[in-house]
Amino acid sequence: MKNKTIILLLSVALIIFSFFMNDYQEKNTHHRYQEHLEKETMYPNYNYQSINASTYQTKNITEQNISSHLPILSFETKEAIHGANDKEDNIYVNASLKVYDEATQKNRMTTETYSTESLIRYRGNSSRFFEKKGLRIKLTDEKGKDNDYPLLGLSKDHDFVLHNPYLDKTLLRNYLGYNLTGEVMEYSPNVRFCEVFINHEYQGVYLLVETIKVSQNRVNISELNKNAKVTSYILEINHRYSYEEDNIYLNNFTNYTNRMKTNSAYKIKYPSAKNLTQDIKQYIEKDVNEFERKIYSYDYDNEKKGYYKDIDIDSFVNYVVMNEFFLNYDAGFNSTYLYKDKTGKFKIAFWDMNNIFNNYFADVLDGQDFNFQNRPWFQMLLKDEYFTERVIKRYRELRQTILNEEYLYHYIDDTINYLGEAIERNYIRWGDSFTDEKNLYINPERNIHSYKEAIDQIKNVIHERGIWLDKNIDSLKQFSHESKVKEMNP
Repeated sequence: MKNKTIILLLSVALIIFSFFMNDYQEKNTHHRYQEHLEKETMYPNYNYQSINASTYQTKNITEQNISSHLPILSFETKEAIHGANDKEDNIYVNASLKVYDEATQKNRMTTETYSTESLIRYRGNSSRFFEKKGLRIKLTDEKGKDNDYPLLGLSKDHDFVLHNPYLDKTLLRNYLGYNLTGEVMEYSPNVRFCEVFINHEYQGVYLLVETIKVSQNRVNISELNKNAKVTSYILEINHRYSYEEDNIYLNNFTNYTNRMKTNSAYKIKYPSAKNLTQDIKQYIEKDVNEFERKIYSYDYDNEKKGYYKDIDIDSFVNYVVMNEFFLNYDAGFNSTYLYKDKTGKFKIAFWDMNNIFNNYFADVLDGQDFNFQNRPWFQMLLKDEYFTERVIKRYRELRQTILNEEYLYHYIDDTINYLGEAIERNYIRWGDSFTDEKNLYINPERNIHSYKEAIDQIKNVIHERGIWLDKNIDSLKQFSHESKVKEMNP
C-alpha cells in the first residue's frame, strides 16, 4: 500500500512537472513564419547581376502572361484611388480584390483562389508621392462590413498594408527588419511577399504587412470596455497633422517640455477616435504622465520609485539593440508604437523599416556613433547603468545569432533566391528608378544604379556597422557614467 501511494504521488508530481514544462516551452518557443524559409526556393543561385535601368520595359507584363511563384493580388476600382498627392486625403474607395495563391504550382491569373470586396487608399508619409505607391486595405463583404480573413496566411483580420519597396532597391529591408525583430519582440508585424495589379496594370513586388492593432494575434492586450474609465491602449509617436482632431494627441510631459522632434507627438491609436471618451483620454494622459514623472525624475533609477515596475525592460532593451544595429534613426521620434495592457507594463513595437541600414537619409550615416541616447524616454533609460549593461549584454548575445554577419548575408542571399524572377519583373516595371532622373536621394552621389549595387550596399553597411559596434558597444557606458548624469543624481 505504501509503495502504491509513493508511485501515485510520483505520477502526480510528474504530471504537474510536465504541465509546467510544456507551459514554459510554449512561452519560450518563438516560431516566426518566414516565407523564404518555409516555401520552396525555385531559383537557387539566382543571377541578378544584370538588373539595372536597362531592364525597364524590356517586356510587357500582363494578366495574361504573368506566371509567378508569389501570390498575386489584383484590385479593380471604378474610380481613382485617393491620397496620391495629399496626406490629408485618406478617403477609401471601393475595390474588388482577387487573390491568386496556389500552394502547389505557379500562379496564373485564370481562376482566383479567393475574392472579396475591399476599401483601399494610398498611404505613407513620403512614399505616397512615389510613382510606385503603397496601399491601405480594408476587406469588406457585399454590405460594406468588415470581412476578417487570413490574407496570404497572415493573422485573420480585415486591416492590412501593402508596402511599396521603391526607395529600397533591394526590396528586402522591411521583410528583413520585421522578421528579425519578430524573433525577439513580443509582437512584430507578420509579412508576405506578393505581386500586385491595379486596374489590370502590373505594379511590381509588394510586401503585405499586418497593421498594429489590438487583436489576439497582433497586439494582444485587453479590448475596450466602454463602461470603464480605464483601458489598455496603444500610442503612436509620429508626425502631428493639423487636420487631425486634437483629442487624439497627448499633452504629456515629453511633449510640452520640447523633448520631441519638431512636429512629432504621441497619438492615441487605440481606443480609436470614435470610441475615445474624455474620461478614457484623461486616464491615458494621466497614466503616461505619471510614468514620465518617474523616468524624468531624480529617482528614475531607484528600484522602488523609478521606472522599473512600469516597462517591460526586455522589450525596450531589444528595441535599442536592433535599432542601433539597423541604423534605424526614424525610430523613437517617428514610426514608433508603445502599448500597455491596463494590468501590465509598457512595451514597444517596430514599424516602418524602409530606411534601415542607411537606405535613405539626407546625409550618409557613417555608422560610427549611437543615437538612442537622444530619443524620448531612451535618453533617461540609457542614463541608468543597469539598463545600459542589459543593452550591451543583449547586443553580444544577438551578435552570435540573428545579428551575426554571416547569418545576415545568408538571409539576404536566400531571400533573393526565393524571390528570383519576381525581382526582374519588378524592375521591368520600375527599372527607371535606377536612373539619376528618378533616383530620389537628396545627395546624388548616393544613387544606386543596379540591383547588384543595392545588395552590395546593404551588405557593406551590415559589415561596417557590426565591426564598429563590436569595438565600441562598451562605450554606451559613457551615457550612464556619473560624470554624464550627475545632474540627475544629486
